[in-house]
Amino acid sequence: MEKKTLQHEIVDSMREIMFGLEDSLVSTLGTITGIAVGTNSQYIVILSGLVLIASEATSMAAGSYLSTKHAREAEILFHERNGLEMHPEPTHPLRAAAVMGIFYLLGGAVPLIFYFLLPVSSAIIPAIVVTALCLFAVGVWAASFTRTSKITSGIEMVLISLAAALIGYLIGDAVSAAFGVEV
Repeated sequence: MEKKTLQHEIVDSMREIMFGLEDSLVSTLGTITGIAVGTNSQYIVILSGLVLIASEATSMAAGSYLSTKHAREAEILFHERNGLEMHPEPTHPLRAAAVMGIFYLLGGAVPLIFYFLLPVSSAIIPAIVVTALCLFAVGVWAASFTRTSKITSGIEMVLISLAAALIGYLIGDAVSAAFGVEV
């Protein structure tokens, strides 16, 4: 068996890298932006962000482990039942879990870091802008492994992801208004 190159290793983990980064950037940004708008409390935003990132990274890693394990077992069984030869070695479940968890933690840190450094009202815009830039970079990076336009991929990643993150903002604003919380 030949030794895999770094590029081959990255391609093997592409799903977990992309999913972990994109999901964490979006869900963390959407959650903490909604909480920031709804509470204007640095303590609550940071606590919520840390709890979210830790629990979601663990959950995503566990989900990646279980889904990869079951998919691998099903593929092996399918090939055995049909007398087919297994060609590429599938991703190991522990590797998938580790990659997912690490990239989820990294992605979640991006929007949250601003709430450690700035007052809540000043942290919202930089968190959104830097997260959008990171999402664009992830889209461009992903396109470098495919035959798609890097610019189109980056824009698509930003628009789809920020549309999802906008929901957190709208909920925080609506709940704040419904409870008469002046922020």
